[in-house]
Amino acid sequence: MQPGTDTRSPSSEVALAITVPGEMTEIRPGRKLHLAVAPGGGRADTTIFLCHGAGGSKNQWRAQWDALTAAGYRVVAWDYPGHGQGVRSRRREDFAGSAFVDDYLALFDRYKGKRNILAGHSYGTRISLAVMAALAAQGRLSQVESAFLIGAPPPIRTLGLGPIATWPVWLLALMRPKLDAAFVKAAWSPATDPALIRFENGLVQSNTLFMMKSLMTQSDILDADRLGELKLPMLLIAGADDQITPPAAGEALASALPDAVIHTFENCGHQIMLEQAARTTAALMGLVKSGAR
Repeated sequence: MQPGTDTRSPSSEVALAITVPGEMTEIRPGRKLHLAVAPGGGRADTTIFLCHGAGGSKNQWRAQWDALTAAGYRVVAWDYPGHGQGVRSRRREDFAGSAFVDDYLALFDRYKGKRNILAGHSYGTRISLAVMAALAAQGRLSQVESAFLIGAPPPIRTLGLGPIATWPVWLLALMRPKLDAAFVKAAWSPATDPALIRFENGLVQSNTLFMMKSLMTQSDILDADRLGELKLPMLLIAGADDQITPPAAGEALASALPDAVIHTFENCGHQIMLEQAARTTAALMGLVKSGAR
């Protein structure tokens, strides 16, 4: 489970393009996601689920998607409603954390294989943990072999309430340039390629403030008291320069889990799978291979 050590600059390893394919798919009655499924080849008995963070998209997993699909694994990635190429909505309930968990459970049951690994980033870590807790409550946690959690938030029930949650949408719209600048400063390492930052920041401009506000105020899906029940191997990765979920947050989460190991990547902020794509891919591939028979 040791991560790799490749520290090449992001511009040399991450294509600045939308490269994770997908199509709008109904995954439960009345609920559609923009879904990408690679059926796999020689290792299609293993399914890796890639769950992105709040305000992100499945395309942020592009380096890992390329490596996993090339290795013959089945890979599943999707855009939450309102994210990436996902469904646009003005219904607040469409962005509830509980709805995202139900989406993931439906995807898991549809695409799970003999071996299943859950990978989550930031808010996707919370969603992944809630899914594992739901499976544990159903006596099905054994269907998950391991988890890969990056940019992990602390083990608290709700996300911190900042301006995006407390200010009215009209004020958020007025202040958006300053909010975007503050996020860039907090989320990315100073060592990150500016071209990568510009590309990703351009994509998130399609995220509506209504969606982000609805998501942030409905994030109460994580029962910290049940984390001790999640008895399976988990590898956590933190970014040393991350000001959104600092390494201390990941360490707190790791200490609440029975079988978790955490590593910190230097010259890396919150967007770990983009800023240190090769190292992240090597760490994930190592976890996947470590459980192979």
